[in-house]
Amino acid sequence: MASDELDKVELPALEQLQSLGWSYVEGAQLSPDESDERNSLKDVVLEKRLTESLKRINPWINDENLRKVIRELTKTLYPNLVEANQGIWTQINQSVSVMQDLGKGNKGQTVHIIDFENPENNEFLCTNQFKVSGVNQNIIPDILCFVNGLPLAVIECKSPYITNPMEAGIDQLLRYANRRTPENDEGAEKLFHYNLMMVSTHRDKARVGTITSRIEHYLEWKDPYPLTVEQGGVDEASQDVMLAGLFSKINFLDILQNFTVFEPVDGHIIKKISRYQQFRAVHKTIERLKKGENPKEKSGVIWHTQGSGKSLTMVFLTLKIRRDPSLRDYKMVFITDRTQLDAQLTRTFINTQSETIYHASSVRKLKELLQKDSSDVVTAMVQKFQENADDFEFPVLNKSDKIIVLADEAHRTQYGTLGAAINTALPNAPRIAFTGTPLIKSQKTTNTFGSYIDTYTIEQAVKDGSTVQILYEGREPSVRVTGDSLDSLFDAYFENYTEDEKAAIKKKYGTNQAVLEAPQRIRRVCMDIVKHYREH
Repeated sequence: MASDELDKVELPALEQLQSLGWSYVEGAQLSPDESDERNSLKDVVLEKRLTESLKRINPWINDENLRKVIRELTKTLYPNLVEANQGIWTQINQSVSVMQDLGKGNKGQTVHIIDFENPENNEFLCTNQFKVSGVNQNIIPDILCFVNGLPLAVIECKSPYITNPMEAGIDQLLRYANRRTPENDEGAEKLFHYNLMMVSTHRDKARVGTITSRIEHYLEWKDPYPLTVEQGGVDEASQDVMLAGLFSKINFLDILQNFTVFEPVDGHIIKKISRYQQFRAVHKTIERLKKGENPKEKSGVIWHTQGSGKSLTMVFLTLKIRRDPSLRDYKMVFITDRTQLDAQLTRTFINTQSETIYHASSVRKLKELLQKDSSDVVTAMVQKFQENADDFEFPVLNKSDKIIVLADEAHRTQYGTLGAAINTALPNAPRIAFTGTPLIKSQKTTNTFGSYIDTYTIEQAVKDGSTVQILYEGREPSVRVTGDSLDSLFDAYFENYTEDEKAAIKKKYGTNQAVLEAPQRIRRVCMDIVKHYREH
C-alpha cells in the first residue's frame, strides 16, 4: 500500500472506528501462523470470537448446540453469493432454533447470533490487511469490520492522488467479491457471504454499496444522524461523515436489522441498504409517533423528491415499527392514488416483508379490513374511500388510535374530499404523508397531515447522484393568433355593434386566457415543441 493511502485514508479510518468503540487488532495477528483465530487463510469467520459471543448472548446453550449453530453459520453450502448472503442475513436477523431441555422438556430454543437489544453485548472488531485465500489468488482488503467474529463490512482505501480513486476502489471491491468477472474466480467470494456493506473511500469522498451494487449505485452517506457533523466531532470529509453515520455501534446494527432488504428486480435478487435520507426520515417519524400527544401531533409530511425511494422508506418504516415495543401492535394502512403506485407498493411489501399484506381491492373489502382491530398491513387506493362517483360520505369505521395511515403522493388528492373521508373513517389515526412535490402555502396537505417531518430536495438528490438534473428552457411561441392584430380583427367582425356593446363583448370574451386558448395558437405551440424536440 502507498504511504499516502495509509497515512491519509486507512489510519484515520481505523482511528475513527476505534473512537466509535471498535477494538483493533492488526491483520497479521489474526493469521493462522500468528494465532488460533483461524486454521487456514480460507477461513473468514473468527470462530473463537464467534463461540465466545454466542455463549455470552445465549448463556444457556450447551456445547452440542453451540457447535451446531457455528456449523450452520460457517459450513453451509449455497449455490451462489447472493443466496448465501441472504441466507446468512436471515439467520442473523431471525435467529437460529435448536432443540434443548432448559428444565421443561426438550423444546425449540432461539439462539441469537447478535444481541440487537443491547449493542454493547456484542464484540466489534476492526482489522487491516487481513489476508484471505480465494480459489486462484489471495486478497488483502484494507479494512475489515467483524461483529461477533463475522466479517460484516469491507472498506477499501485509495490514495486521493491517483486517477479516479473512487472507481479504482469500487473495482477492487467487485474483484474481491468475484462480481467483476465471476467465471475467472479472481476473488474470495466466501468473505462476502456475511457482508452487510462495502465502502470505497479516498477520504474526500466515500461511498457505500452492497454485494449486488454496480458502480453507479455506490452513494455517499451525508448525515451522521442522530448526531450532527459538529456533535460527531468530525470534519466534513465524506469518509468521516460516513463512518460516524454508518459505523456507530447502534446505527450499524440498526442498518443490519431494519434497513436491509433483498428485492427481486427483473429476475435477479438485489440487496439494498437504506440511503441516509431514508434512515433519517424513518427515525424522525418514529420519534414523532412516540412523542405526539394526539393524532395531529403525531402526523406529518415527509417530502422526499422523486426517485429518492419513498416506497422503500415506507418498508423500512414498517420494519422499524414492527420491532418497536410501543408501536409493534399498530395497524398500518398504506394509501396511494394511482394503480401503478398501488401495485408497486403492494409488490414491494410482499417481496420484502415477512408478514401478510392485505390488499383492499374494493370498497367493501376496504371497510372489512379497516374495521378489524388486528395489527396487520393494509394497502389500498384512496378512491376506495369513495362509495360511488358522486358520494364522498364515508362512515366511521374504526376509532382506534392504534392505526397509522401512510399516504403516498399525498399532495395530489388526499387533502381534498377524499382526505376528509379518510379522516371520518379513521378519526384517531395519525397520518404520515409521503410526497415528492414541495408543498406551497395554498395547498392543504400540511393542514391535513401536519408539519414537515423530513425534507430531501431535488437539489440534494442531484448532488448525491441519485437523480439526474432537470434543465429548463423558456419558450415564447407567438401570442398573435393571425397575421393581423386582434384589435383590427375585432373592429372588422363587430363593426355594426355600438361602443357599449363592443366593450361588453371585450370584457366577457377578450381575456388573455381566451387568446392563449385560441386553437390557432395551441397549434403553433405544439409545432414549436415538436420543432424544438427534433432539433435538440
